[in-house]
Amino acid sequence: MTTREIINPPLMADLIRYQAKERPHETALLFEGETFTYAEMNARASRAAQAFLSLRLGPGDRVAWLARNVATFWDALFGAAKIGVVLTPINWRLAPAEVVQILDDAEASIFVGEAMFIAPLKDVEGFAPPKTFVLKAGGEDCFDALIDRQDASEPDYTPTLDDIVVQLYTSGTTGLPKGVLLSNRCYYEVGEAGAAVGLIVPNSDDETVLHALPHFHIAGVNFGLMAIGRSMPLIQHRQFDPAAIVKEAQGERPLNSFFVPVMIMMIIEAAKQMNAPLDSFVSVSYGAAPMPEALLDAAIAAMPNAQFTQFYGMTETTGGVTTLAHKNHAKGKKQRVSAGEPLPGCEIKICDPATGKEVETGETGEVVIKSSFVMDGYWNRPDATADVIRDGWYWSGDAGHMDESGFLYVADRIKDMIISGGENIYPAELENILSACPEIADVAVIGVANDKWGEVVKVIAVKRAGAQLNEAGVVDFLRDKIASYKLPQYVTFIDMLPRNPSGKILKTELRKMHEG
Repeated sequence: MTTREIINPPLMADLIRYQAKERPHETALLFEGETFTYAEMNARASRAAQAFLSLRLGPGDRVAWLARNVATFWDALFGAAKIGVVLTPINWRLAPAEVVQILDDAEASIFVGEAMFIAPLKDVEGFAPPKTFVLKAGGEDCFDALIDRQDASEPDYTPTLDDIVVQLYTSGTTGLPKGVLLSNRCYYEVGEAGAAVGLIVPNSDDETVLHALPHFHIAGVNFGLMAIGRSMPLIQHRQFDPAAIVKEAQGERPLNSFFVPVMIMMIIEAAKQMNAPLDSFVSVSYGAAPMPEALLDAAIAAMPNAQFTQFYGMTETTGGVTTLAHKNHAKGKKQRVSAGEPLPGCEIKICDPATGKEVETGETGEVVIKSSFVMDGYWNRPDATADVIRDGWYWSGDAGHMDESGFLYVADRIKDMIISGGENIYPAELENILSACPEIADVAVIGVANDKWGEVVKVIAVKRAGAQLNEAGVVDFLRDKIASYKLPQYVTFIDMLPRNPSGKILKTELRKMHEG
């Protein structure tokens, strides 16, 4: 049993305010040798809010954020939420040109990041950043120093449920990044749904959250907020390092964590190499990619004290759609390969993507969702919003079916998205870049199965007459234009791509031909 309180205030800013009032001296955050209480976190958030106000930021203004998982992220997030400013984390693994594209789209008022990620942006043609601050750099443009110079008084602003608090970037089938608008209301409603079914409930007073998910992902933001909302200390790792995770697991504190499946595989392998047990894990949540049954069995064996929970959702649904409880992970249960059951307040139907009509139970179609925690829309993209939200239903682009017991099974991704190590890769983005290669006449990109990463990128190209292009040349053409994790592992050249009468590439046929 535990005495830890679970709270879910309607406003994100009130989460840290409440904890600072009720348990001011309890440990809230541990980061690289530093410890912060709830009172200290709230004071830092107020200082961050005052810092934003000193820069003349107000409700609706954007703060672009480009950094690994530093403690100051939480100051900025809660500080922004206190005054209606929107925090916009950017994937630091992206190529500089991709970062600049998102910066331009976000129309950020200020830009905060680590020097190692900001410096390469200066080489991107046309780069014209807003006022920029560097983390832990010292000097006039140091964001941490700016916060330190402010007082900790609460700002004179009353947030509303409709205030956008986070703008996370995702991409659609066009490969162009879109800012997903998530409000206080989205976070409150998904929090209520999670609490109703007992998600991430601490089992003891010393249970601690171990957090290594990137803050630019929906799960990275959500899992940290869940820790604070469940009054559990948050051990924040700057980035994922399997050996460091295993080392952390050798302590006496029971650990509650969230990983993508490839992370779990790496942790298990690191534990074997280090001859170290993983008994301290008492709760392991996972999502962002399917968990192969063999890996699930290995994880259950390696972490014998852990309760396992699967989450299925997307950025556009504030990370929530379904969950698969630990009891349904048992070997031999049919539903252990499902994505679980809908969260309270979340309706799911399976529709024919061509006709829009709902299909029969057990038939595969597009997963369509209605919930109060579906996003407010895409930033400055009304047409893209209208494409996916129709009559109050969000069309996910995922293919799946429901069984007679109400469990959802996700079969494929209608939008052809590739998930590699928990990262989303969009074939159209790579295809658009490769179409500019003078030696390529036609090209398609697909995902192929990989034991380690789930999927990896494969390029299937048609050379122009007389071209001398080889596999290495394709990779070299892409190397400085995209993030390294998007680079193809395989390149194949063929004479002609299969197409239907309207000219669309038949990727289903390509997958059949090249799945090996």
